[in-house]
Amino acid sequence: MKILVFADFHGSVSSLRLAARISRGIQPNKTVICGDLFGWSSPSEVASAVSEMQGVPYLIRGNNDLSAGESLLPCEMEDYALMYHFGRTLFFTHGDRYNAMRIPPLLKNGDVLVYGHTHTGRLFKRDGIYACNVGSLARPRDGQPCYLLLDEVGATLHAPDGETLSQMDWQ
Repeated sequence: MKILVFADFHGSVSSLRLAARISRGIQPNKTVICGDLFGWSSPSEVASAVSEMQGVPYLIRGNNDLSAGESLLPCEMEDYALMYHFGRTLFFTHGDRYNAMRIPPLLKNGDVLVYGHTHTGRLFKRDGIYACNVGSLARPRDGQPCYLLLDEVGATLHAPDGETLSQMDWQ
C-alpha cells in the first residue's frame, strides 16, 4: 500500500501537473490532497490537472478552497479523511483546524496525523502521534518544494526529483 500526499497548490496548474507526473511514476494506491487546491488558475484547469493523478483520489478542503470548482473534481472535497492502514489510524486534514498543536481527539498513541497549511514539510512525533506536515510543491515557505509518501515502513518527505528529504519509520 502506497499513499501519496500533496497540499497547498493554490491553483498552480504547473505544480499540479508535476504532481500528476510524480503520481504516474509512483503508482500509489491512493492520492490525497490536503487542501488549498484552488487559487490562481481557473477551476476547470485545476480539476483537469487533478484528474491526471494516479490512485484513488481523496480531496480535503482547505481554508482557501471555495466551492466554485468542486463540481468539476473527480470526487467530492471533504473536511478530513480517515483511513486505517499500516496497523494504525491515519487522519488527513488541511491543518487550519487540526495540526500537531491541536491533535484530533480520536487519535491515540501510534496513530498518524497528516496535514498541510504551513507550506513547510516536517515529520516528527508528538505525544505519541506521528505528525506529518506535507509541505507544498507550489509555494514552499522554506524554499524546499516537497510531497509525502506513506507506506508500510513509514512516512517519507521527497523533493520533486524523488530525493529523500526526511524519513520517519513506524516503530
